[in-house]
Amino acid sequence: MENNKEEKKKYELLASYLDSRSACLEDGSVSKPEMEEDGFRKLVFLWDECRPEKTDTEDVWVKTLQKINGNRDTGKPCIYRRQRAFIPVWAWSVAASVILVASIIFFLKDEGNRDVQEMEQYMQANAPANEVKEVTLVVSDKREMQIADNSQVAYSATGQVQVNSEKLAEPDGESKEEEYNQIIVPKGRRSMIMLADNSKIWINSGTRVVYPRSFGKGKNRKIFVEGEVYLQVAHDKTRPFIVSTSSLDVEVLGTTFNVSAYKGGSVTSVVLVDGAVDVKDRLDRHIRMLPNERVELTEAGIMKKEKVNALDYTAWVNGVWILDGRPLKEVLRYLSEYYGAQVHCAPVVENEPIYGKLFLNDDLNKILETIRQALSATRDTKNDIIYTDDK
Repeated sequence: MENNKEEKKKYELLASYLDSRSACLEDGSVSKPEMEEDGFRKLVFLWDECRPEKTDTEDVWVKTLQKINGNRDTGKPCIYRRQRAFIPVWAWSVAASVILVASIIFFLKDEGNRDVQEMEQYMQANAPANEVKEVTLVVSDKREMQIADNSQVAYSATGQVQVNSEKLAEPDGESKEEEYNQIIVPKGRRSMIMLADNSKIWINSGTRVVYPRSFGKGKNRKIFVEGEVYLQVAHDKTRPFIVSTSSLDVEVLGTTFNVSAYKGGSVTSVVLVDGAVDVKDRLDRHIRMLPNERVELTEAGIMKKEKVNALDYTAWVNGVWILDGRPLKEVLRYLSEYYGAQVHCAPVVENEPIYGKLFLNDDLNKILETIRQALSATRDTKNDIIYTDDK
């Protein structure tokens, strides 16, 4: 009870002061509430401007203020030095509109995050029972088909699937536009698909792509990627093409770009070859990209944008990895990820720069032998300076 009285006393003092810019204390003196000047100005603004519109109940309002100021109890007058400003009806309408717009933006942002969560749940629920060893196509009736490395999978506008020159049988039942297919490319393999809108996707090692059999007449064209892909998007000004990953959305109308978003990786990146793209992170922050730019993202969102040679990041499409002086430990880390085999080197050479090209169609042991020879040309090394866990 004592606490309630104390809080009431503080409120009465503050309300009285904000109303008249002076507070009538029991001894008639004037006191300013103790607070920072900036905070006090904000309270004054709220008190003066955020008030209901004047109505016929003004008499009730005045009596309420008198009660707050203690006029009935003390009989001491408190002088009101200024007439309060009243907010017109249109101002309240504007405020309501702003709140409505903000609510819509929040809803759309939340809806976008839900899309990602739902697709991640879909990918988990429709993951193959066993680890795939070959490129695997999973059609909407959950049939799994292994296809040869570097095969081309193509979809017609109606969703008919063709692998190289062979057409696949339609799934049982009527095909629906929202039905999803997925292609899973294991370590050390690559593949390529052409979607129903004629967009082309080259899929790198250790990647999974989920996409609709047919885009139909939807408002956008959306696919989901876990890994690395290179895309040539067919232009359609009426329907944006969206590549969604766990950490970003890339939206385009028609362009060529590379997305690297491996599951469990600390960094996701987008490299633009031509056209323009809009990258949005999961905090709803956007960044616009131009050709030969690379955007890097982490769990904290967009981190940086830099100028690069886009061909250095997309040569893998042709089975080539261009090395521009990267340290050996970084090269071996990439090869470990690409081939799914742990490759290590002796600490004495881990920072040696490596130049030239590696041909990713080759066997891993052949690639490692090429690196050993390159090291031997620059320094005296032993053959076992680079090794794999199975050696």
